[in-house]
Amino acid sequence: MHIKAIVTLFAVLCVTLVAGQDRDCDELQRRCELCIRTLNNINDTRMPVFNNECREKLRRTWRWRNVGRCELTKLNCMGINRRMNCQDVAELANMQRVRT
Repeated sequence: MHIKAIVTLFAVLCVTLVAGQDRDCDELQRRCELCIRTLNNINDTRMPVFNNECREKLRRTWRWRNVGRCELTKLNCMGINRRMNCQDVAELANMQRVRT
């Protein structure tokens, strides 16, 4: 049941990004931080399922650090011409590559 809420909120944020084409990504993150304070569910703000899945997928190539909802919103804004899979998020968030 929480997954539906997370997916819905994420979809609304994505649609807002595309529809508004607001390139001021820092301002977008700031506004998200103000709004997200009203959420009482840690899964909505910290997105543990997303972070765990990306950490597992990229364990051989990136040192994944947890990304919160507002940081992900900013990264989506920055990567407007990207697919925004786990790899793209890691690159835009300047995560460290694993040396092989």
